[in-house]
Amino acid sequence: MRIFSIALFVIVFLQINAGAIAQGPGIQTSTVNNTAKGKLIIVGGGAMPDTMYQLFAKSIGGKDQSVVVIPTATNDSAIQAGAHLTRFKKEGFTQLTTVHARNKADADAPELIKAVQQARGVFFSGGDQSRIADAFLGTKVHAALLELFNRGGVFMGTSAGATIMGTLLVGGDARKDLTKPFLFPPALNLFPNTAIDQHVLARNRQFDLIPVIEQHPHLLGIAIDESTAIVVQGNEFSVLGKSYAMVYDARDWDAQKTKWGRVLKPFTLLAQPQRYDFVNRKLLRN
Repeated sequence: MRIFSIALFVIVFLQINAGAIAQGPGIQTSTVNNTAKGKLIIVGGGAMPDTMYQLFAKSIGGKDQSVVVIPTATNDSAIQAGAHLTRFKKEGFTQLTTVHARNKADADAPELIKAVQQARGVFFSGGDQSRIADAFLGTKVHAALLELFNRGGVFMGTSAGATIMGTLLVGGDARKDLTKPFLFPPALNLFPNTAIDQHVLARNRQFDLIPVIEQHPHLLGIAIDESTAIVVQGNEFSVLGKSYAMVYDARDWDAQKTKWGRVLKPFTLLAQPQRYDFVNRKLLRN
């Protein structure tokens, strides 16, 4: 089991760094799994409107379908009290299973792997995203999550549950001094070659992804404000909610430097119902 976990961790690490290793420090295009059939509903934290739960329910085929809730980002007392299931029960979901662990050995319990394999949808709660990575990165549950997404599973996550879907665990100690390079640990990489931040405008974080993308120019930075989501499917995402999502693209920065001699617009602002092609890195017209 330890050998399997280490091997999967190495595979994920190589996927994350493949572009940089192959092409050096220049700007790379984003490589994504175009065959994946799944959908990601990535929420920037704050109050989640009913419309997001309704979209999740519709996407999995109804509120009677199997949903795995992963509350690992939050604290033990809240999990023991069942707080992570309250909203789903209120919204009418009837087939809820908790998948939770605090270490990789416990994460590979057969019942947790089976629950993910049988799920139609998965929800990551908010809290501390590093707790999710510490428990599940490189485990058989992680492999089952990736397989579920590839065959059409629907994932929704908020706050820490948003960041964990990307490539890097942005945030945390990196915010203490944004002028210094930071060794970001890997996330679950459900949305490959992205760095995802949350609570952005509400917490004045709209510039925090700039040094991240300067350090990792092959990644696409995506920042999402509270009560707002991006809905990822195929090669594009759309914006859902009352506020904004922002895209940070190093290729666009290079184009601005060529045109104006400096970067004047470090991010592109998107609002509902705008769509963005993250393979060709361009805003789509509705």
